[in-house]
Amino acid sequence: MKRKLLVTAMGFLALASAHASDFKWTEDELRIYEENIKDMSFRCKIAAQDAFQELRQTYYLPQEDENFVYKLILEREVRKATYDYLCETSKDRVANKKRLNDLYQDSIDVRLLPHNDKVAGANVSISLRFAQKLGVSTENYNKIIRLGISVCKHLRKNPRYNYDVEVMDSLRNILSKDQLAWVLRAKNATPAVDKGIATWNEVKAAGLIENEDSASCTQNAIEYFLEEYVINDMFVGHDKVLKKNLSDLWKKQPLIVRMNGSIKKKEELAKKKEEENERNEMAW
Repeated sequence: MKRKLLVTAMGFLALASAHASDFKWTEDELRIYEENIKDMSFRCKIAAQDAFQELRQTYYLPQEDENFVYKLILEREVRKATYDYLCETSKDRVANKKRLNDLYQDSIDVRLLPHNDKVAGANVSISLRFAQKLGVSTENYNKIIRLGISVCKHLRKNPRYNYDVEVMDSLRNILSKDQLAWVLRAKNATPAVDKGIATWNEVKAAGLIENEDSASCTQNAIEYFLEEYVINDMFVGHDKVLKKNLSDLWKKQPLIVRMNGSIKKKEELAKKKEEENERNEMAW
């Protein structure tokens, strides 16, 4: 009881939640902490403050989660410090500190996932951030959390890990078709708008349109590109289905999209011809 009170008095949390690992301290950790509380307190506080500041500089963390996450980090650093006393070799110290980093990371990631696209991808973060608006059940919300944590684990081992197929295959099974389409449209709205506006400008600059309404034409292009982005995301890794859906969409191309496609083809042909002429000149 005395040891538990010591831990509580320092403001550390033995957390238990649907997303947290087992944070139970070992008897050895508690003993070392009790015996060395004065020596450990200052350096652990500094280590926790620095780690928390680094996290805030890297990710967006809502204000309401700051205290929770800081206490998690502080407890993690204190437990890691106990192994400076418990372990006789650097190999054992590193192994135990890594184990504790992994133990606490999941619960930190849970707070980051809805607000940071780069943690496990935009599709996961948007699904979580707008889960209430979309009517996602608690059960399915937790499934998305577990999916996000799985991606985080892979990325920590391999920062180049390509998670697109894993995420989309899972989300197709977790979300309804309408929910998933909403998520993908939200993700791709900005690039679709940019591409639609650029398409109108390119066609207009080429002198191919004179009397068409710019707002209507641009909106049609935006909707087309948005649907194209959604299809590419939704069927990533499934080439046959992807090609079928894109083929069906291409048949419905708006006028300015078709015109812009013709411009691009002419530019590509001209470039190829120029490169071919350069090669022929070099051959002489």
